[in-house]
Amino acid sequence: HKDTINKIREYITSLNDKGYFKSVEGIFWEQNKGSFDSINDAMKYIFKKYDKLILFEDDILVSNKFLEYMNNALEFYKDDKRIMSIASHTHYKKIAYKGYPYDVYMLQMYSPWGVGIWKDRYESIDFEISDIKEFLNNKKEVERFNSISRHMLGILKDMLEKGKKYGDVIVCYNMFKKDKYTIYPIKPLSVNRGHDGRGEHCGIDRFWQNQELINDFLPKLIKDIELDSKITKNTYRAFYSYKRDIVEKSLHKLRIYKPVRFVYKKIKNAFAS
Repeated sequence: HKDTINKIREYITSLNDKGYFKSVEGIFWEQNKGSFDSINDAMKYIFKKYDKLILFEDDILVSNKFLEYMNNALEFYKDDKRIMSIASHTHYKKIAYKGYPYDVYMLQMYSPWGVGIWKDRYESIDFEISDIKEFLNNKKEVERFNSISRHMLGILKDMLEKGKKYGDVIVCYNMFKKDKYTIYPIKPLSVNRGHDGRGEHCGIDRFWQNQELINDFLPKLIKDIELDSKITKNTYRAFYSYKRDIVEKSLHKLRIYKPVRFVYKKIKNAFAS
């Protein structure tokens, strides 16, 4: 991928001449660190100079109000220590119910698809999740974690089984343990275009891939925001999956998940060819 990498680096360097920003600095690693270490090491580097940052991955498109919203929110909520981060994305399914009075809402869930975060919040994150074994053996805590959204536990277990680190679920777990929250807009100021099979951990999903990006929407921020029970229920329903939460769970209980998955993949590949 050297040619592609060099083109990207040349483009980043050329931005200094375009006047879009006060200055542009490219952080170019000499080796492929993988997504987790690349992002985290870049964040550590930036936090040596600044007390907040705005981050999005390479398959994210942002609206024309994205930066203004992020900068406003990072300033507006900097002293509210309940808030871990600012999200610019929201689910393609309807989260804000009819009659919801605000432009933003709060969830105990992290979203990396366009995020603002402060240095002190970032440094409070236990990336080693040192108490994870104790947590997984506590049924009440696991169920409480599941009540936010059942998809996060599966990602967390997958990460542990593979011996890898997934930054988003690690932050979600820390937010759960420390009672922290993320601010979300009611309309998407960023969308993920990695759901065409090219994005890491994304797969193929036409709903996410074709989610509409909303321009000219600048959310009005509110002080002392609280969790809204209808919002949390709508989020839980939005992330609910019959396949994951019913079918796969039943197959695991019967101890036939792996052979059934193996046969399913064989059949799927046969039809694809």
